[in-house]
Amino acid sequence: MAETADDPRASASLAALWAAVLLGVAGVAVLAAVFVAPLLAGAREPPFLAGQVPKNSLLFQRSTPRPHGVLHLAGSGTNIPLTRALADAFVARYPDVHIVVFESIGSSGGVMAVYDDVVDLGLISRPLDERETAHGVDAIPYARVPVVVAVNLSVPDVAITTAELADIFAGRKTRWADGAPIVVLQRERGDSGHLAVAAALPDFAAADEGAYRERRWRVILHDRAMQEALAITPGAVGLLDVGAISLQRLPLRALELDGYAPSEASVQSRRYPFAKDLSFAALEAPTGLAAEFIRFAHSEEGRALMVAHGYIPLPEVQ
Repeated sequence: MAETADDPRASASLAALWAAVLLGVAGVAVLAAVFVAPLLAGAREPPFLAGQVPKNSLLFQRSTPRPHGVLHLAGSGTNIPLTRALADAFVARYPDVHIVVFESIGSSGGVMAVYDDVVDLGLISRPLDERETAHGVDAIPYARVPVVVAVNLSVPDVAITTAELADIFAGRKTRWADGAPIVVLQRERGDSGHLAVAAALPDFAAADEGAYRERRWRVILHDRAMQEALAITPGAVGLLDVGAISLQRLPLRALELDGYAPSEASVQSRRYPFAKDLSFAALEAPTGLAAEFIRFAHSEEGRALMVAHGYIPLPEVQ
């Protein structure tokens, strides 16, 4: 069965992998400084990429032992619900396989966990930046997911316009249809959902940036915290991906946007303008179990799972 990072065995496995990669360095102290501390502090981009790693160093050489039949994945919280569902389906077909999908460390953390050779595949929900590609990391797209305006079930509204979305984040629209106050929950700068919406809607980008500068809204740093805050806060609204709502059966509603639901047809035609691509990250062409898992994600079974939960399967890159 696929495991999560909440399992003590999975956490121990990750700690051991970090220690093996860093070899002679004081493992526990470095792990806390490099991985755990930035995450707990809410750092948006852990400093894994500081400095250049010589190609003849043990960090660069992909020599970390991999137990047979075990696959480790980590990265963006957006990818995690779908990746865990794919992992469960894969393990159901191959019961001798053991897959661990760790809790979110962000796209940047996923890239550098791959680079440091502590996971087999990273999980990313944004394009790689120049620094990451310069380090030899490749993205392997597998799904596109609509980014939705998600609201608490207390909200009576079922639709919104793009202009109203910008007005909400700018603080100009403050009430729902029943007169209840709108409670805006904002993700941190660099969140892939906010970036996707900002890229498609300049008025939102300006409102979003102004909200950061003025500290207008409560800022939520992690996917799970955002899901929980939306679910328990009356009148709440925020950006979320539709797949997380479906796969995790979250008590939230996705609003129609300019009259369009976030369907595959409306996203592909761009009538629904907000979406982002999910990819695996790898330092070199995946082989063995990692390659098998990627092929499964692109298989008929994997694609059917995606479609059932609002994801749009992407073509396999040859």
